[in-house]
Amino acid sequence: MIGRTIDHYKIDSILGEGGMGVVYKAFDIKLERYVALKILSREATNNPQFIARFKREAKNQAKLTHPNIVPVYGFTDENNMLGIVMEFVDGETLEHYIQRKGKLDIKDALQILQQILTGSGYAHSKGFVHRDLKPSNIILSREGIVKIMDFGISKSINESKGITKTGTKIGTILYMSPEQIKALEPTNQSDIYSIGITFYEMLTGSTPFDSGTEFEIMEAHLKKNPQKLSGQIANIPSEVDVIISKALNKSTAKRYHTSEEFLEDVNNLLLKLFTTESKKKTVAEKKVQKKESSFLKIKFYAYAFLFFCILGGLLYFVYITVFQFWQGSQNKTLNATNPTSYEASQLLKSSWKVLPSNVSNSLNSIYFLSDSTGFACGNKGVVIYTENGGRDWKTLIDSSGIDLYDIDFLGATRGFIVGSEGILLSSVDTGKTWQRINLPSTESLFKIYFLGDMKTGFIVGAKGTIFKTNDGGISWYQVNSPTQELLYSISFVDNNTGFIVGWNGEVLKTTDSGNDWSEIKKFSDQYLKDIKFFDSKSGVIVGGSGVIARTNDAGEDWKIINSGTSSGLYAVKFFNKEDGIILGGKGEVLTSLDAGKNWKVSPSATYASLLSITETPSKKVYISGENGTILTNSK
Repeated sequence: MIGRTIDHYKIDSILGEGGMGVVYKAFDIKLERYVALKILSREATNNPQFIARFKREAKNQAKLTHPNIVPVYGFTDENNMLGIVMEFVDGETLEHYIQRKGKLDIKDALQILQQILTGSGYAHSKGFVHRDLKPSNIILSREGIVKIMDFGISKSINESKGITKTGTKIGTILYMSPEQIKALEPTNQSDIYSIGITFYEMLTGSTPFDSGTEFEIMEAHLKKNPQKLSGQIANIPSEVDVIISKALNKSTAKRYHTSEEFLEDVNNLLLKLFTTESKKKTVAEKKVQKKESSFLKIKFYAYAFLFFCILGGLLYFVYITVFQFWQGSQNKTLNATNPTSYEASQLLKSSWKVLPSNVSNSLNSIYFLSDSTGFACGNKGVVIYTENGGRDWKTLIDSSGIDLYDIDFLGATRGFIVGSEGILLSSVDTGKTWQRINLPSTESLFKIYFLGDMKTGFIVGAKGTIFKTNDGGISWYQVNSPTQELLYSISFVDNNTGFIVGWNGEVLKTTDSGNDWSEIKKFSDQYLKDIKFFDSKSGVIVGGSGVIARTNDAGEDWKIINSGTSSGLYAVKFFNKEDGIILGGKGEVLTSLDAGKNWKVSPSATYASLLSITETPSKKVYISGENGTILTNSK
């Protein structure tokens, strides 16, 4: 099959094999993108029941549009070969991830669990039960997004009749709920039971009932309780035992009734772990400071005594000199450890409030013109706006099919939006209406950026695309690019020196106001999603797998900084020369009070990927993200 073309999909390689067929990585010749193509096995094509079930998979999953569910693009039926076309997710299954790690850290497991429950909860709300949730049906993308795949044996709760009749056991034995063992009709709670088994496996490396014959395993699902983990594994809190016990309860009356109920306990535990970790770090830092202070005092008195013995006559002079120096040092240290910053220090103490956006689309960018008026744009062409500080949002544009990635304004009236298929929208009436500006490109455009003169601007996008304007966005022309990689973000140190970051660790540099660009030496092979310079020397780049790189010499050298997370990082912003914030792929908010040298990780009010951040004139902070997420900070 490798190299063969089916419909307009050219087979590239095998991704995996299952009971219903083989999944291939294929290239969509028409849309020029990779997809996952699941071809039904030839043995199954002779079975009308299997064919009907396979076609139902395509129809069912096509109805499910959610960031934590692998979307269906289409369906093929050529030369007696049935195939379903899905999103190609560059990553690995949770099964392989567990095998590679052995067992997962408690926070890592909880953050993965959050996304699984979010996706399953959405599917349940639409009337679908997966029936076979397990690590091999869950994939982790390189950006840290968890996606559920293979709804091939899911069934609409609303269907009165199904191809899979009651009395037939569906699922994989190690993850099968008691009601499935009894051949009863699976429900939402059957999926919850399977997710509980998966959570247990993430923490231990094995399922709770994984020994003996098939009959003994089924008996264990019906009669045995899983072992408590808090007494066996270090750093596992007792709350984990409670969560697993409730998820795997034999009685559906005592089991979690919904994914949302399950998720609430997971969120509470994760918040507790982050809070405890933050307190431990603070205590440890204070102990280190105390030890260092004691050591310094001992050294001081020792030197003072030595000077007294040798230079008795100069004791008074030395004492006064050293004392003044010591006092000045202490004052400097006090000032350094207690910065007068407002924004980031308040963010560390803030709780994040979720604002109702009234959309479920991914909101890729958010911008506030004033304390009251703000805009956000996102997937499927959605543009929403608020006139009361985010309390209420209204849909301004909803043109499905074109994703919008960034929004920016020049002054109070002129705005721009960029997106897929080379789209550039412009507004001259404070965002009330938007008109398209034609560009000589159909590539996705990810970021629009203007220099301080408000005349010179840039747009960057796929296949190394770079556009420039010298007249405030009225006209644009394409600049030669040294790369074909995706370019995500751009930032300038001054009017001459600027940087662009992108896929596979790509970093471009200009020293002539963006007329010419060259590649610099890579310091990472991860995708680099955002870059910001916050003074004439200092800047930060963020990207995949928790990458943070910092420069203090205007980009001549970049140093990797420990981020404290392995999640994809999507946006960075500095409020001044000291206080910064970074947004993560699992709802994390990272804050720094020392010009990006150190970062603290804390959870927000959501587990969705956070994608964009903006600040109002009165210092109010707003964040947008997946699933229509909009957050704001509150003390």
